[in-house]
Formats: sequence, structure tokens, C-alpha cells
Amino acid sequence: MRLAAFLLAGALIARIASAIALGSAFRFADEALYVDSARHLASGAGFGAGYAGVPAYPVFLTLLSLGLPVSIGFLRVAQAAVAGIGSLLVYTLAERTFGRRAAVAAGLAYAFDPLLVITSALLYPETVAAVLLTAIILLALQASERDLLTRSMAVGGLLGILAQLRPVALILPVAVGAWMAVTLGSRPARRLAHLATLALAFSLVLSPWITRNYRIHREFVPVTTQGARIAPVDSHEVDRKGLLAALADWAWTKPGDLLTRVGRQFLQFWELTPTRLTSDDPERRNELHQKDPRLPVSPLFDRGLRDLVSAVSFAVELILALAGIAVAFKRNRRASSLILAVILAWALGYALFVAKLRYRIPILPLLFLFSGAGAAAVYSLLRPTGRSHRLLGS
Repeated sequence: MRLAAFLLAGALIARIASAIALGSAFRFADEALYVDSARHLASGAGFGAGYAGVPAYPVFLTLLSLGLPVSIGFLRVAQAAVAGIGSLLVYTLAERTFGRRAAVAAGLAYAFDPLLVITSALLYPETVAAVLLTAIILLALQASERDLLTRSMAVGGLLGILAQLRPVALILPVAVGAWMAVTLGSRPARRLAHLATLALAFSLVLSPWITRNYRIHREFVPVTTQGARIAPVDSHEVDRKGLLAALADWAWTKPGDLLTRVGRQFLQFWELTPTRLTSDDPERRNELHQKDPRLPVSPLFDRGLRDLVSAVSFAVELILALAGIAVAFKRNRRASSLILAVILAWALGYALFVAKLRYRIPILPLLFLFSGAGAAAVYSLLRPTGRSHRLLGS
């Protein structure tokens, strides 16, 4: 518990300090969108027919503020605290799956990773999604290992909320459900009960927002219509057939183009430094400032320093994770297969549309589990044996 408390304290201090440093001014356009939507909700005005963002994050901000007109700085600090508490989930999940040493390394990566520390104070849904996804993995493991339908129900419900934070999570019930079907040791009827419970909870959580979207758009829209604007298919085809049908037709008629795009975007998803930030373009920053004077015209960080820190930190974490995957599968195949399946499903889901560095934030805690396993293995290799200690001391 002392180690967990230390990691929690470090994560909280780093994130709250980041939130205080960022202050009470908006830094990006999406922040203003989400906060404005949260304020509309708190006032009783609802989302409005024109709202096209994700619904769960404005609700989260409303809960953070208790419906009061709090400052942007308060929201940053409150969200940073929630993100810091996520270190306990990471430590707990890593310890029960890969051991204490891996848990310490994974907890340190989560607590002090520069990207997570900074973005925990930015008002984006990825931070909340990261904490939620870690909890989902922990609950899914308990559902499978202990054959608990209540855990499967919780997994389905939380996946429904996660999809309303990041729509790519719509593919996760398939990945998690398939994993449960394979790993549950109970009879087939019991497995079907778990899958049905998960699917029902997922559908029930999504149904109010789907109903709202159908009333507005007169078509089936699970979360938002934004995916249609960035889909790799003609917009007229999307309007005529719907997004899923248009994507399926494109994949059937042009499989080569599909594989090329997904492969390129998949590599982009794991880039070491951000290359698709709107704020890196001075002209674009000025345009956004003209539309909303609350937005800054100067960049948040020096680009050279930001890219250096990003490249060095993530390169180390990624190398350790790749090395740790083999170690992790030897130690706990059941947990490792779930974690890896979710990571790949998330990455491939974005690779079909647009992959950005920011979009991998929710799965970084899961990646750090493998990084922790890799770091623990490296430590074991480098640590002197008892005989080496005696030789060095003689």
C-alpha cells in the first residue's frame, strides 16, 4: 500500500501542478466547445439540436462543477485529481496480472508520463476515457476469472459510457465479448449469459442518446455524426447508404486502398511526436481566435522542446512495452490477451478514419502495463545475483 500511496501522491502532484500552470484560459477550441455545452446543461438548456460532439464529457464536466458556474481553472484541477486517482487502478491491475515490480514501473510511467500529465489538465474526454478503460479491463478480468455476471453487466454499462466519450469504443464490446467467450471456463449457456448481459447493459446505456439522435437526424447515429465527415469515403455515398454501408462497400470494392490507408494510419497512431496539431499552424490559430476571442494566438509549448520530450519518453515506453509483451504472455496469458486485443482494436478503429497522437491517450495506461512488465524483466536481467554480490564484495 505504501508504494500505491507514493504513486498516487506523485500522480496527483504532477497533474494538479500542470492544471494550475495552464490556468483559467481556454487553450484549444474543443475545450471551449465542451465547457460551453456543460454550462448549457447546468442551466437546463440541454445539448441543443445542433450539438454534434460526444455527450458524456459535458455531463462529466457538469458533475465536476456540481452545476455551479466554476472557473476553467477549477475544472482543470478537478479533472487532474480524477486522472491522478487512476494511478491506483493502473497499479492494482498491473500487480494482479504481472507482479509488484511491473506494477511499480507501470505506476511510475502513468504518474509521470509527460503526455498524460499535461493532457490530464486539458479539458478533453481522452483523460476520463483512460481512467474508465482501465477500470473496464479490471472488471472484465474479474468477470472472467470469477464467473460474475454483475461484473459483465458493469463492463457493458461502462463500455456504453466510454463510447459516448470516444465513439471508437463502439468496437470494444466485440473485442471484449469475444475474449470472454474464449476465456470463460464455464458451460456454454453461462458464457452466453455473460455475453447477453454485457450486450444488454451496453445497449441500454447507449439507447437514450441513440433515441435523441434519431429524433434529430432521422437515422441511426450511435454517438455523433463527426465520423461521417472524416471517413475515407465520398460524403454523397455516406448520405445515400449510411456510414457503415458506405465503408463496407468501399472495403469490398477497393480492399487494396483499405489496407494501404489502415496501415499508414496505424503507424501514424504510434508516432513519437504530434504531427497533426491544429495549434502548430499560426494561421489556423489566428483563424480560431477570430471566431472565438477566448482562444490563444500563441502556442501552448515551444514546439522543439515538446517534440523532444514526447519522442524520448514515448520511445522508451514503447520499446519496453514491445519487449514486455512476450514476458507478460508467459506470466498471465489471459490478462495479456485482453489488454493487447483492446489496444489493437482501439488503434485499428482510429486507423480506419484519422489517427492522431492525442487519440491514443485512453490506451496508454494499458500500454504501460506491458512497459512495466518489460521494465521488470530488464531489472531482473541487470540485477546482480547473490553469487555476484558475494564476488563483488570479496
